[in-house]
Amino acid sequence: MTVDLNWLESFLGLLEHGSFTKAAQAQHLSQPAFSRRIRALEHWIGTELVDRSTFPIALTPAGVQFHAEACQTVSGLAAVRDLVRGRQCMPREAVTVALSHTLATAYFDYWWQRVKPPDGTVPCRLLPYNTLEAYEALHHGGCDLLLAYVEPAHPTGVDTDEIEWIPVAPDRLSPYSALSEGAPKYPLPPPPGRQTPLLSHGSGAFLGRVTERAQSSADELALQSVIQCDLTESLAKLVTAGVGVAWLPGLLAQPAVDRGLMVQVGDGRWGVDLEVRLYRRRNARPSAPVAKIWNRAMQLANSDKPEPPSPGGGSVLVPETTTAPREMLDDKGTYSSPGHQSTADEDRAHSGQIGGQ
Repeated sequence: MTVDLNWLESFLGLLEHGSFTKAAQAQHLSQPAFSRRIRALEHWIGTELVDRSTFPIALTPAGVQFHAEACQTVSGLAAVRDLVRGRQCMPREAVTVALSHTLATAYFDYWWQRVKPPDGTVPCRLLPYNTLEAYEALHHGGCDLLLAYVEPAHPTGVDTDEIEWIPVAPDRLSPYSALSEGAPKYPLPPPPGRQTPLLSHGSGAFLGRVTERAQSSADELALQSVIQCDLTESLAKLVTAGVGVAWLPGLLAQPAVDRGLMVQVGDGRWGVDLEVRLYRRRNARPSAPVAKIWNRAMQLANSDKPEPPSPGGGSVLVPETTTAPREMLDDKGTYSSPGHQSTADEDRAHSGQIGGQ
């Protein structure tokens, strides 16, 4: 029995998406067809690679060991294909950075200009994920570095024996509204008898959970949900269009504030402190480019007066309050995965578990 490259790609896709349902949809396969690929790969290996009793799915010890080899095999074959076809492909020494869609849009360009070597010779591959998928990618070796938001008051429960981190920049999640005749279109609290149209993240998104905590004691705001979307950039555009109020990170909102397109509302009581952090695996053997980026980020974190954003140096104007790194905080607490119970039930029903349930 010979191995099929499609099996390896489906195995990697399963880890990327965290569930059989999502991975099958991404590869345009039916659930049973996708599950058969994973079962065939496990049969070829001779042991289970995926722990189907958890959601999101996790790897067995054998799966963790096999994952790195599968990544190298698939990427190596792709590189050879591109070489034969004469394509320009990303160098093997490229630094792979997983990050949230919000940070990819609102912050990465500024941060990368600060941490890359002066000669700019380090290639980079970006992997935008939702927050949970990004942590999974780091844990399973799918990226070199992770750039992610954390709420210091409720820090993620990462295993500090396996993962280390550096503070990058503080930020704050606050409510924003469009302007109307020089004043907030939707002030907070609203005038008596009026409701506030809310543009919200889903409860499964990291910023959605943070926002829900901020709103937990805000009955006086009279919030009425009108649109829900997990893409923060889309919520920001809806705010500038005057559709409603959304809780947005300052790094994303500030350029629109500077252009007079939106304004922070409320008296600060409903804001939440955030922090951008850079993570890596402790026991990984970083390439020279990865080590350069990490060491430069460490220097910036330890500096008393980090460099402010230069005018025109990036698409994001970072507020002065977001340029000084905070002290490192104790990473205690838990990280709750998005509540997609219906998807989990469907996965358990169709994942083709070896040995039954």
